[in-house]
Amino acid sequence: MLIPLTLAFLIGWISQRMGLCLVAAITMLLYRRPTLFVALITCGLFGLLLTPLFHLLNVSQPYYQPVTPLYLLIIGGLLFGISSVLNDGCSVGTLTKLARGDISKIMTIIGWVIGIVLWRTLSQFPAEKMAQMPSPTATNYLLAFALVVASLSILIRYQREKHFVGLSILLGLLTSSLFTFEPQWAPSLLFYDIAHGIWSQGTWPISMLRIGVFGIMLLGMFSFTLYRKTFDYQALNPGRGGQYLLAGIIMGASASMMIGGNDSQILLVFPTLTLTTTLPLASVCVGIVLALQVKKGFNRRRNLRDKTAV
Repeated sequence: MLIPLTLAFLIGWISQRMGLCLVAAITMLLYRRPTLFVALITCGLFGLLLTPLFHLLNVSQPYYQPVTPLYLLIIGGLLFGISSVLNDGCSVGTLTKLARGDISKIMTIIGWVIGIVLWRTLSQFPAEKMAQMPSPTATNYLLAFALVVASLSILIRYQREKHFVGLSILLGLLTSSLFTFEPQWAPSLLFYDIAHGIWSQGTWPISMLRIGVFGIMLLGMFSFTLYRKTFDYQALNPGRGGQYLLAGIIMGASASMMIGGNDSQILLVFPTLTLTTTLPLASVCVGIVLALQVKKGFNRRRNLRDKTAV
């Protein structure tokens, strides 16, 4: 167990180092700082480049394709993106902020589980809608390689944030390696199985290794905040806690629609580069952009109203 736990710690450390959050990445992108967005979106593709090595070692990598109507993928992605802005962070962003001391983020995780249970209770769709795909074809691999090269050219161009180049490559390699030891380690998949255990009244398909990986990943995030002296304890705030709970419920339900949050979409689904595996992540990004624009317009009107009142 030492190898996967070590990988989990390093993933947590690097995630906190990068400020790994899709909402933050798209916010920077809208201000013409694309490096974090490019690094985050392509880190799964960096891992895909290890496919030939894993084949030599007779190790299979898990890649999945949603088996669900396309409209659910689109609606689920849009709602997940919008609720991520309401939550001030995506699934991984929630964990990095929790590890940094924002205790109110616990409400997001609780809401996530509630949202999944509600979806499974009210939905008429089958519980399992994810099929494991065979190893990526040569076309998939070459396309991923081309995207990685293009991404690297973008990352290297922006010198002030060039550290994202090495970090995104390292994160992709670490996450792909961890999947070979524990295919279900992604946080959103863990939340889904916890909710499934509640919904099915007692069936808990969660191994001690998965719990250990999740805990050690949080420890890695927390350790980085201590190392950089950025830990800032914030007690549970009822107002923000309620907002995060609502956002978490929507995130959990919408993640169920597209089978997995943005973490599993980026690392497990998107790298196969097919229509059904790119639609969810693309919809999440569109939802985040729309919500950020609405939030920006609301803040502008509020500031204008405050100035008029003065």
